[in-house]
Amino acid sequence: MFDFSFGELALLAIIALLVVGPERLPELARKAGRWYGALRRTVDHARSEVEQQLLLDELRQEARKLRE
Repeated sequence: MFDFSFGELALLAIIALLVVGPERLPELARKAGRWYGALRRTVDHARSEVEQQLLLDELRQEARKLRE
């Protein structure tokens, strides 16, 4: 989904450490991980729904052709 290099992740971690401090950084990382997981599940679910709908449309078209 996101394509970050190691350097970009390290820079992001340093900025987060400076902004929120070392005490709150683990909590922030857990929250970010949960949000990312929820976002991935939502995107995967939406993708699956679209694929199912496309397959259903194809099946309907085939059934319509067979009836003709």
